[in-house]
Amino acid sequence: MVEMHRKRVTPQRVGVWLLVTALTLILAGLGYRVWRVWRAAQPVLERIDMLQALAADPARIDPATLSPMLVETHAELVALRNEAHPFLTLASRLGGVPSVGPDLAALPPLLDVAVDLTGAGETVMEGLAPLLDLMGTGEEQEGGDPFSLAVHTLVSARPQLEAAQALLERAAQRRTEVGEVHFQRLIRLVNMLDRALPLAQAGIEATRMAPDLLGASGPQTYLLLAQNSDELRPTGGFITGAGLVTVNGGRIAELSFRDSYFVDDFSKPYDEPPRPLYEYMLSELWVFRDANWSPDFPTSARKATELYTYGQEVELDGVIAFDQQGAARLVEALGPLSVEGWDEPITGDNFMWMVRQAWNPSDEGVSRDWARTRKDFMGKLAQAVLERAGQQPEAIDRFGLVRAMWQILQEHHLLIYMEKPTAASWLHARGWDGALRMNEGDYLMAVDANLGFNKVNPSIERALEYQVALHLDGSARAVLVVHYQHTGQGNGSPCNQRATYTTGEQVTYESLMQGCYWNYLRVYVPHGSRLLMASRHPVPAEYLLRRVATSGEAGVLPDELGKAIFGQFFVVEYGQALTARFEYDLPRVVRSSAGYWHYTLLVQKQPGTGSTPVSLEIVLPAGTKLVAAQPPPHAVEEGVVKYALELDTDVTVDVTYE
Repeated sequence: MVEMHRKRVTPQRVGVWLLVTALTLILAGLGYRVWRVWRAAQPVLERIDMLQALAADPARIDPATLSPMLVETHAELVALRNEAHPFLTLASRLGGVPSVGPDLAALPPLLDVAVDLTGAGETVMEGLAPLLDLMGTGEEQEGGDPFSLAVHTLVSARPQLEAAQALLERAAQRRTEVGEVHFQRLIRLVNMLDRALPLAQAGIEATRMAPDLLGASGPQTYLLLAQNSDELRPTGGFITGAGLVTVNGGRIAELSFRDSYFVDDFSKPYDEPPRPLYEYMLSELWVFRDANWSPDFPTSARKATELYTYGQEVELDGVIAFDQQGAARLVEALGPLSVEGWDEPITGDNFMWMVRQAWNPSDEGVSRDWARTRKDFMGKLAQAVLERAGQQPEAIDRFGLVRAMWQILQEHHLLIYMEKPTAASWLHARGWDGALRMNEGDYLMAVDANLGFNKVNPSIERALEYQVALHLDGSARAVLVVHYQHTGQGNGSPCNQRATYTTGEQVTYESLMQGCYWNYLRVYVPHGSRLLMASRHPVPAEYLLRRVATSGEAGVLPDELGKAIFGQFFVVEYGQALTARFEYDLPRVVRSSAGYWHYTLLVQKQPGTGSTPVSLEIVLPAGTKLVAAQPPPHAVEEGVVKYALELDTDVTVDVTYE
């Protein structure tokens, strides 16, 4: 019996037993490892949900709790990555698996991006801890005022900021390794990271540059341009006021504001103005208030600097321009402001109304005293803002202020030009300097200039229609239609272009908002474009100051910064509509790569304007088919790619076909 039993325990049986035992142990270990990964993933998933909720409502973020939250999140992500390392290595090789492969392959780089992003945040918060404490208390600390201490903290934090910047650069590189994902939670994570990364990078770079721009190395003087978008001009509005702010060591050493009409020194000679200002407004000199004739803000900022220095003999280090839409959003974040001479606090909701009311003359009507003091409100408001920032920083919605700054920069209600090359390059890379942007494909920018001495633009609705038919050789035929609708109601009298007010006249800001629209339209398109035809819009002699009728024909203007330009002057009457149509040939705007054709269109938004509807149709060449389009089109019908866009910031459209 013993011999028979021993015979049954063969090497094969031992091998099977060992294999089963090994598999059992491996599966048990694997199960234990999976359990540990799942346990490590739970707090991370909860944290992601929490961060998404905070991102949707940044006002809920408390700086005191943000730093420990980042530390905990970073530690949890690192722990998850360590536990899941074997699975992540496997997932990175499963991209070809149908359906779930792309999501699995995206997990390793996404987790790396999240680790780098939170690590950068933790590093920054460590360096800026004294500044956050200062912002939280709002109290003056020993050794200087809050602004000076803030600059000192930023200088001291440069090592941490540089380390954080390196982490963000690595995170941005790792983001490029992530393909398209389909799992909803991953989609939400990718969207959150895509919003956070550019904000974080911009914030780090801005924080690194801030000390020098705030006078850490010596006084810096900036020109402030208050642009009135109710009277639209190329960079956002008529330059109604000019401020001067000098910062030294983080402190505002000087702040002043004046009417733009009082900047020029007419004891000196001035150049002739741009031709349309002379022809349609009878302007004989190029003065400061008309400095922003070019839609390229760096060009206009340099002209404003030249004219301000010429009139006031002040050297400048940069120019900051804003319109009332941008100012209203900033005031909303700053909180109710008490302004000298006004019983009611200024808020984001009543800002527009207050500015317009401040302009109005007294019951005596137009007078010299009114002309001299009608814009004093701007200086008083600037002082109220300065007092709030210096004396009550705890009352400011800090994250709301950052969010408002981001939005108005993106929407071009705030433009910044700096003389320092590093700062200028950084602003240009983000489109925040208001420059005409370069694009290797197609380009379009429609620029209006109100030449009517009035404030009628809030009553003007504008929409664009753009159709481009692509040719097999890469060139194209384009048709642009610009629709104008005057929503104001007139009194039946003809359009009257007025340049001055008479003493005692009871003019109001509201009356200036009810007038015809004298508009000079310029259309910026790629260099080499050729105008074929355009609609005509004659203007009667009695509508113009010079009492000479215009033919209403569009013309080709000299190129500017690599753009071809078509220009046309017309008048949109009370309650009427007008359509300006341009048909032109485009040069080669399509490029070929890897067997595909790529058409890219950049539509640039004019500063000072609201959201403008854009109807876009891209007609593909015969015999070709669409491969991809970004953003996704509204429709694709018989070789026509259709979009319904809102131009609230610059828009880029990419179409690939074969």
